[in-house]
Amino acid sequence: MKVIITIVMLFTFSANAHFGKAQKEFFVGSKDKNLKIFNELFKSKYYFSSLPFAAEHIIEAQKLDKDFEEKLEILVLKSGTNSLAGLSNKDLIKHNSPTLQLIYALKMFRMKRYKNALTVAERIPLNNRFSPEALYVAGTSREVLGDVSRSKDRFEKCIKVADSFRKKADKEKLKRYYTVLSESCTMHIARLYYKQKQYAKAISSYNEIPKTSYRWPYTLIEKAWANYYLEDFNRSLGLVVTYRSPLLSSYFFPEAEILNSLNYFRLCLYDDSLATIDQYYKVFKSRSDELKNIVLPNKNSHTYFINLVFSSLKETENLNPYIRNLVTQIRKKVKFSVDLVSFKKAKNELKYLNKRKQNKFTKFLIKQVQNSINWRTQHLNHYVKKEMFTFINDIHKYSYEMFNIKLEIMSKKRNLLYSNKELISKRSRGSLQNVKMTIDDDFWNFDGAFWADELGDYSYGLKSNCETVKIDKKVSKR
Repeated sequence: MKVIITIVMLFTFSANAHFGKAQKEFFVGSKDKNLKIFNELFKSKYYFSSLPFAAEHIIEAQKLDKDFEEKLEILVLKSGTNSLAGLSNKDLIKHNSPTLQLIYALKMFRMKRYKNALTVAERIPLNNRFSPEALYVAGTSREVLGDVSRSKDRFEKCIKVADSFRKKADKEKLKRYYTVLSESCTMHIARLYYKQKQYAKAISSYNEIPKTSYRWPYTLIEKAWANYYLEDFNRSLGLVVTYRSPLLSSYFFPEAEILNSLNYFRLCLYDDSLATIDQYYKVFKSRSDELKNIVLPNKNSHTYFINLVFSSLKETENLNPYIRNLVTQIRKKVKFSVDLVSFKKAKNELKYLNKRKQNKFTKFLIKQVQNSINWRTQHLNHYVKKEMFTFINDIHKYSYEMFNIKLEIMSKKRNLLYSNKELISKRSRGSLQNVKMTIDDDFWNFDGAFWADELGDYSYGLKSNCETVKIDKKVSKR
């Protein structure tokens, strides 16, 4: 215990010493003032406080030395790639800095200037720690621009390089960073196959994402669509029903209900399809309308939506069931969770700054960090708001699609009636005989067990009901 206390005290003393040197340099001033202040604040782990001095040095310097570049890499990992995005495009690319090149590429990508993004992203050498993220940006940019072959090549390199960095990483957070990048690139390869209508290859790529990944729940709906286009409606239904597992209770996608209804429709199980549509209107759309009435009055607030994320589960549940589920789902999204970590670090740094003796230097730092927190608050708030309104809009968009499916079912039933035909069989329980199996599949039928206890790739075993038969009409005698 004494050893731990001694180490903490030594660290605190060292941090205070570096902070004191930064403060002295701020008041005295000398050649390379901004670089010196940055170095001392960086050593004292005041990363957000050091950002404005790093930015000034980038603007002023003709060349960035190796030591600064190494610290810049760590600074961006600690504070996020958006921290220096306010620098001009000229200043971001005038130095041969992979870190600044990544920031520029991400900035261009957000602005939908994809050619600029990929051109600079592909300059970053493969031995740089940001190369997997750069390859992801380049691959996604080429995907948007329709350059499929080179897009796939970039994603494949991204997976290979990210896995290599992950194996060498000595910290768990860094391992997760590279794991997420590898999985993201894998998903994009699957989507490329999907766009090319190579559905079996798409499914194979999706299957490479482990069930322990935060990405995995999003693969279910995409795999379900691929199976739908392969006309394996039972497997598509099984994948979608996985969302009903208690472990995935926060994941609700309106699109999944559309797919459910379409699968039943293609199996000519019209009553099941209609039941799905009726439930959608009675339960999902009505709750969505309630959600809209709650969030719409707060659409111009810069804090309301981020405060929902920080509210307790009980509070959000009382507001609306969808709010709790959406908040849980949003918190698990990679982009949000990374930005949230930076936000919390900035707030923690501000707390320590407020405890220091207040003078011109500390007040300057407090103002800079507070501005950073305000910007991050608005950024996170906008992200949550966008996710919630996208959800509401999806509910209403798919309501229209559901209506069209219902009309089509009515038309099919009417045509059967007018042609004096009926569907040959009635709805029955599923059977393994109706399940399409591959050589790699292992099946459990869950006799005496609750299927939702396990997360798997389920399949229904429903028989197609599309065969019809003529109805014999008996002529009545007078």
